[in-house]
Amino acid sequence: MSRFPVFAQGVRDRRRSLTWWSLGVAVYIAIIASVWPSMAGTDMSGLLDQLPQAFLDLMGASDYSMSTGAGYVSGELFGFMIPIFVLVLTIGTGGAAIGGAEGSGILDLVLSHPITRRRVLVQSAALVAAESIVFGAVIVAALSIASPLADLQVSFVHSVGAVTGIVLLGIVFGWTALAIGAMSGSRGLALGLSGAVAASTYLLGNLSGLVDFLRWGKWASPFWYATNGSPLEHGYVWWHALPLLAVGVVVLFVGASVFDRRNLAT
Repeated sequence: MSRFPVFAQGVRDRRRSLTWWSLGVAVYIAIIASVWPSMAGTDMSGLLDQLPQAFLDLMGASDYSMSTGAGYVSGELFGFMIPIFVLVLTIGTGGAAIGGAEGSGILDLVLSHPITRRRVLVQSAALVAAESIVFGAVIVAALSIASPLADLQVSFVHSVGAVTGIVLLGIVFGWTALAIGAMSGSRGLALGLSGAVAASTYLLGNLSGLVDFLRWGKWASPFWYATNGSPLEHGYVWWHALPLLAVGVVVLFVGASVFDRRNLAT
């Protein structure tokens, strides 16, 4: 028997799905990059200047300069679509790991072996993290190939930094779904609440620049720590990783504490 049976089984169950997700995001990046050569001479900054600042803030696009390849990729990929991809992937995995397993009766079978509930949760958390990291590595690799071919002039170091924020964002919300599933035994509740928190904090961070009484909101939004300042253009602010990691660890600790004590659904 493997020393990490839950993690190993999760890898076997998720490898095909992760492969297709990775292929899909690589193709998407290639399509977006292929458009840049035809736009490189266009004054996109002038076009953006015509849009209301409130609209740019709401869409999270106020930090990007579309006149450069890195800014273009930031706006097209890292402002919205890439975070959505990674959140759908990791929230789905986190919600299914314990909440889904309990609902289907698989969790009872797992716990009939000599393995504690806390080990199940920790190995499930490791699976979510590994999936997010692999997905992030694919994004870095795709950008590294696309950048010279499309003359995006994206720095490898900056791409690693930008993807680090996205990976951590995926881990935070994946672990949130995992913890909710562990506390409730419900995959649906885990997916629904995690998605609602993600949507709410995304809006909170973007609205912080528009609404006076919400100016504190960016500090409470994981998206701000993950994507603020167009890290693909200017580099990732590495201390932003610390609040994301702290939130993830706290969420897991709470989930483990409740999971250890509650009666499982039968």
